[in-house]
Amino acid sequence: MIVLSLLFDHAPGALANHRSYARELGYRHIEIDCSDLSGSPSPIRWVYKYETLLRHLSQAAPNEILMLLSENAAILRPVALPDLMAGRDWLLTCAHTDAAQTDVLIFRNTETVRAKLAELVSRCRIGVVLPENEAEMLHDFTTCPQQFKVGDLYVVIPAAANLESVWAIWNAFSLTFVDEKQHRRYRTAVVEHVNECRARGKPFLSLTDPGVRETGAKSVYQPSRAIAVVMLYTPNVACYGRIAEANFRHYCERHGYTLYVHRDIPPQLNDGKTSANWFKAALLREYLPNHQWVFWLDADVLINDMNRRLEPLTRDRETVLARDVGTWSFNSGIMGFQRNQPNYDALARVIDECRNVDDKSNVYSSLGDQHYFIRAIESMPEFDKTRILDFIDLNTPWIYRRPESFMVHYIGMWQDNRAIVMDYDLRHSAMD
Repeated sequence: MIVLSLLFDHAPGALANHRSYARELGYRHIEIDCSDLSGSPSPIRWVYKYETLLRHLSQAAPNEILMLLSENAAILRPVALPDLMAGRDWLLTCAHTDAAQTDVLIFRNTETVRAKLAELVSRCRIGVVLPENEAEMLHDFTTCPQQFKVGDLYVVIPAAANLESVWAIWNAFSLTFVDEKQHRRYRTAVVEHVNECRARGKPFLSLTDPGVRETGAKSVYQPSRAIAVVMLYTPNVACYGRIAEANFRHYCERHGYTLYVHRDIPPQLNDGKTSANWFKAALLREYLPNHQWVFWLDADVLINDMNRRLEPLTRDRETVLARDVGTWSFNSGIMGFQRNQPNYDALARVIDECRNVDDKSNVYSSLGDQHYFIRAIESMPEFDKTRILDFIDLNTPWIYRRPESFMVHYIGMWQDNRAIVMDYDLRHSAMD
């Protein structure tokens, strides 16, 4: 049996994962680093990939099985290749679309398979017009559908930051990452997580204990300080809410700020049908009279630079806002309000408008709370959009995180994926 790791991107975690699988089952492991070609057009990579595949298969023993893995593939469970290939000469599956995924390819060394691959190689040459999708190169091979199983085992499960992390729950052999280059950090974090869990014999989604021991619905730390930070998360997102809470508490203790932690929607606000994000304005307005400044931080935020204080952000300002990465004028996940009547009135307008919204069942329903914050604040006579901070200085989306980023916002992620990447960033922040 042969495991062929052919990597067109720097992915040491994936390589370690492939190596561990091959070693555990006693398979020969061939490692080929083609990361120098990572910026090359796809056809350049395809030509080398399938030439290499045919070369190594042709050198294998008769009926020997070869599995080709890319940098976007990771093995989840050490299942033997003969068990997957019983009665088959090849095993290609679909993952997140009806086209074959090309990160986990398994072939048996037979004359028929080599002939089909030789035909593919003859078509996959520089100077030949190739299809836009690599999967089309494999049209001579029958492909199994999405969520294909051998027995009770899923062969390949897709993974992406915004997809439910079923790879961690289902009985699956491998995962393939949707190849979004801007999400390389997600791939790195997940593969490291998979490798650590496998090495330690722990279930997937076993994360570092953030150290939060309080279980009550509300905690107040260091009350009556000039600056306060407010957060709210509900039990269904506690996997990352606790990570953020520990991070905020450490930061507030370090700089002498009050921290209000709500671990569920306050009973006096909870109507049983409204998502937690819709209560930001109510909680900000409740705490604003007790402090000079009150900041709201979403539970999917981490303070990355613990040395930076909030006071410099407040100088010559009455609100602290940061631009959204999308088309919104600012993001409501990180906001600061000075104690004054205009801000108090603006928060009241947000509360009133949200009260009249019919559907508040989730973060994005009825345009989300962000729409109403923007409308209320932009209507203030003193509002100046040029004073909104850029998202590099504050509210940095996680895909743009750098060692010097102040606050990082883990937007657009499935909750378990969010917890994995937040945990990864905290553990590696000391290495930046």
